[in-house]
Amino acid sequence: MVPVSKGVKSVRQNMEQMQQKQAEAMRKAQEANTANGAAKKEAPIEAEYIEFEEVKKK
Repeated sequence: MVPVSKGVKSVRQNMEQMQQKQAEAMRKAQEANTANGAAKKEAPIEAEYIEFEEVKKK
């Protein structure tokens, strides 16, 4: 029974480490996207919008 509990403990530690690494990677990716997104934002293009009712089916 002792080897099973050691195995479970090591698996749990490995899972926690992987989850922490994944969370860190996602955080870094979001920061990179936020930094790139803020730099790439441009003024919106002026366009003419029409109401749904104005669209006619052919």
